[in-house]
Amino acid sequence: MKRLRWPQKLAISTGALLVLWGVAGFFVTGFASFAGESDTWVLGLRVNPLQNVIHLVFGAALLLAVPRLKALTDVGLLVAVLFLVLFGLGLARYDGELVNFLNVNSGSNALHLFAGFAALASAEGAVWCRQCDRAAAVRSS
Repeated sequence: MKRLRWPQKLAISTGALLVLWGVAGFFVTGFASFAGESDTWVLGLRVNPLQNVIHLVFGAALLLAVPRLKALTDVGLLVAVLFLVLFGLGLARYDGELVNFLNVNSGSNALHLFAGFAALASAEGAVWCRQCDRAAAVRSS
């Protein structure tokens, strides 16, 4: 196996964090109140089953994309957009009321912001590594 580059290592750590967070969330929430507000917490962050599924699916997608830089570029960008949108939804208000179908608090929003930027960095880093590989191939031929 080739040596992993920094975007792959970042994607592994971000994906693993998301998967672990999703699994831990299911131990607390089960499948009750799937997309509703509840008083369920994991290490200071509010969770619900919808949020757990999102964390599991997209964390696993990042982990599966790690071996190929092209796949990491595409999946990382998708995960980045999703988590940055989730961050925005976590801040959403309608008529002065918090719209909270994800059951988020400020800590959950911080996790979504971190995951979004980490996935974006992985995707952009993968593009940069692919460009460097192409340049090196041209120089060596």
